[in-house]
Amino acid sequence: MAEFIIEHEWSAENSERVVKTVNGIVEMAKSSKLPAGFLLKEVNVVAGETKAFCTWNAPSKSAIAELVQKVNPPTKWSVFELNRMY
Repeated sequence: MAEFIIEHEWSAENSERVVKTVNGIVEMAKSSKLPAGFLLKEVNVVAGETKAFCTWNAPSKSAIAELVQKVNPPTKWSVFELNRMY
């Protein structure tokens, strides 16, 4: 399983919708209701900004991108595969 970072950015007027969406995904992760093969590791919001980074384990970049498209968060997002050096 590979590791990915998803960078999310949104407009301030969408902040409430973003929080609701993220809380729903976090609850799914806590109750083991995410699709098989996906693990949400971290959600980090940049202090004072409308930006967040979510770290996932997933089968592939295309698989995690497909999952995000299905969730359809009110954000502009990009997926990056990680190669851990240290």
